[in-house]
Amino acid sequence: IQADESNSSARKRKVAIHKARGDNPAAIQELCKYLKVFMSDQEAFQELCDLYIQEQDYKQAAFCCEELLLHNPHNHLYHQRLGDIRYTIGGFEQLELAKQYYSQAVKLAPSNMRALYGLLLTSTQLAANPRYPQVKRKEYAKVAFWTSKQISSRYSNVGAIEQGDQLPIIEGLMSQLDLTKQVL
Repeated sequence: IQADESNSSARKRKVAIHKARGDNPAAIQELCKYLKVFMSDQEAFQELCDLYIQEQDYKQAAFCCEELLLHNPHNHLYHQRLGDIRYTIGGFEQLELAKQYYSQAVKLAPSNMRALYGLLLTSTQLAANPRYPQVKRKEYAKVAFWTSKQISSRYSNVGAIEQGDQLPIIEGLMSQLDLTKQVL
């Protein structure tokens, strides 16, 4: 590495060694050094995001995921992942951001069930917040209602009804989250 700074393989091996030893802080430090030289390495940003999540440093993980979105804004999995991170951080501002990222993930890939569930949970929490004006809460409730209908239709389209009692269980769980009657 000292002889040739542009040797990406040696740098990646060093990160892998730290990771294999369970020394995540050292792996993070080496990956940050690596990314100062190789700023367009998407795999390195993904790995760094994973390491930050393991260390529960969600703000840094969000930064890495945002960098991935800059490289590939049409990848629905990056939007979904950033929505997951923002949801995990918590707080109403972060939940609103999570809702936007989940919405974009659903827009890019309508069959993304994880993004649909994330959108449902986020919208439900936002609709239940008494700090928001009634108009905003109704809007969030409508999004939650639409999302629950989309989830139900996805399960019924794949034949979940014929295969067993999975659909009633899912609908029961969603009805526990359903705030449309309370908000509207």
